Amino acid sequence: MTEERKVHTDHPDAHVERSYDGDAFITHFAKRGARETIIMDANGHTLRSTVSPRRTYMYVSNLKPLVTMGHNVVRDLNPSNDMTFLRLRSDGGEVNITLGKDFILIVIQRIKRKSSLKTN
Repeated sequence: MTEERKVHTDHPDAHVERSYDGDAFITHFAKRGARETIIMDANGHTLRSTVSPRRTYMYVSNLKPLVTMGHNVVRDLNPSNDMTFLRLRSDGGEVNITLGKDFILIVIQRIKRKSSLKTN
């Protein structure tokens, strides 16, 4: 029994087969503009990622402490509240972090810039 896997040709590493190819969850986010998706367990261990291990490590090592600090700030302000979503936006991209009880979902998007029309 053989299983066919699609290879995304728009990716720089198009020759590499990914374990997430054809995955409905990843496809859903890709249709909505997500460039990179990382799923972690509650302890910060990567369960699935659409980016290279080096880039995944970079995102996780930088974002996990930020998520922990944000969670602590929300709990300090009001102990009955809990942080469930964190959005970081810059000129070129956006990072959306969803915090569940058993998982952390990180979705990185590139922001399309609107072309400015010059008027004479």
